[in-house]
This record gives sequence, structure tokens and C-alpha cells, in this order.
Amino acid sequence: MAEIIDSEIKKEEIFEQTILANINRKNEFMNGVQFIDDKPLFSWLDINPTELCNRKCEFCPRGDSANYPNQNLHISLELCRKINDELQELNYKGAAVLSGYGEPMLHPELAEMVEILGNNIHLEIVTNGDKITTPLLKQLFGNGLDVMVVSMYDGPHQIEQFKSMFAEAGVTEEQYVLRDRWYSIDEDYGVRLTNRGGVATGGYQPEVDLYKPCHYPFYSMMLDWNGDVMLCVHDWNKKIRMGNITLDSMLNVWQSKNFDKYRSILKKGKRVLPPCSSCNTNGTLQGKNHFDAWSTSSL
Repeated sequence: MAEIIDSEIKKEEIFEQTILANINRKNEFMNGVQFIDDKPLFSWLDINPTELCNRKCEFCPRGDSANYPNQNLHISLELCRKINDELQELNYKGAAVLSGYGEPMLHPELAEMVEILGNNIHLEIVTNGDKITTPLLKQLFGNGLDVMVVSMYDGPHQIEQFKSMFAEAGVTEEQYVLRDRWYSIDEDYGVRLTNRGGVATGGYQPEVDLYKPCHYPFYSMMLDWNGDVMLCVHDWNKKIRMGNITLDSMLNVWQSKNFDKYRSILKKGKRVLPPCSSCNTNGTLQGKNHFDAWSTSSL
């Protein structure tokens, strides 16, 4: 019994450290609210660069290639330029992260993409680190990357391995985050698992609560490789699209009736529309200032 209790305590410590580090990293962009036309603008922009990943993690939908196969699909540099131009027009104060539903380091023009997006806004990459090399690090940070977040899945030996590469590339400790993800299924892989909008089932999954608030659509925008705008980064089903920025502007989609319909329901603490009705993520860890600002705005 003591061993079980110790294991549970360790797991909670892992969760709390992970969550706190993630919140602290984003708080600089979450706490302030930028307004456009008297409406809050998103402060966190997730961009999915590619539909490829070189790993099949059990807690990820890509662990089942029959249901979530790799596809050789990538965001174009032309679309990246459009994103950059629109963010400049908005005088965007928030951050952008290359992550989404694939492994960003597998994008064939990653360095060029970083150069387009990274010189005007705070830009991050979240990666499994498998494709990291010292020359590539020098190129990415030289092109304007601000922070790289590495999720390490193989073991503690990776810590010194990555620290050495970052140091050799001249990257400071403030410019990278190393996240331990090598834990077993009994420790939920060292992450607070979510079902990715109902797609993933691995490990312990909290039950879906249809009457639980969520802040994601109030502060975060999710762009897919083809310009589709998802309701949020957890919608791995990709069945609900808010719009497409190849056909419209990011601002128009963000302020659209599609988004407002979900916000008006979520601000009442209801997850009754798909994909929210299948989602078990805790959506209130960040974005409260944006949620409050939207709640006082007309939807």
C-alpha cells in the first residue's frame, strides 16, 4: 500500500511541475489582453506545420496509424507569409508555436518558415527532439526562433545530450525547455493526459464533464497546415472548422459567428456541442483574463 501511495504522490508531483512550468512560460502572453474593434484578440497561436510524425506514442492519436495515419502534407511558405503579414497588420502582441498535430521538425522548409514568422513575433517550437542537430539549432535560432520546447521520451540520459547540443549552438538556458516524458503508462507518461477531443484513449483519462468551463476559444487560435481554423488545439477529429484563412483573414474568422456560437455556450459552463461534448481537457488553467474580457463583450 505504501508503494502505491508513493507512486501516486510522484505522479502528482510530475503533473504539477509540468503544468506549472507550462503556465509560467505562457503567462507573459496570457495575462495581457489585446483588443481589436473592442473585442479581445487571441494571444496564443498554434500552427500545425505538418501531418507527419516519426513516433507513435500510446497516449497520442498517432499511436494508431490505422485511424490517424501519417500524411505527407505541409503548410506552405506562402501561407506562412500571409499569417505573418496579418499579424503585423494587427500589431500582434501574443505568441505563436509550431506544434499542432505533427512533428514540426519534419517540415521540409522549417528554417524558411521560422525566418518568415520569427522575426516579428515571439515564436516557439514544440518537438520530440529526434531531428535536432547543433547546426540546425544554430540556423533556427539565427532565423528568429525564440524558444524550443523538447519533450524527451527515451530517458534521463537525454537531458545532458540536449543541454550539450544547445550549449554548443550558443543557445542560452532561457531559450529552451526540456520536458521529461519517459515515464510508463502507470505514471501516465509524465503528462496530464487528455483524450484529444475524444480521439485518444491511452492511460488514465478523466471522465468528460459536460458542465465544465473552458477558456481555449477565448484566447487561443489553432491553424491547420491547409489554413483551416479549428475550434481549439484539442480538436484532433478536425470535424468542426471555424473557417479557413486562405479564403478569409484570421481576424474575420476569430470574430466570426462560428466562434461566437461556441463562446456564448462555453461562457455558461456548458460543453454540449461537439467537439467539446467529447473533450475531457481542463480548459481553465489559462486564459481567464481573455474569458472575462469576452464575457463583458457582446457576442
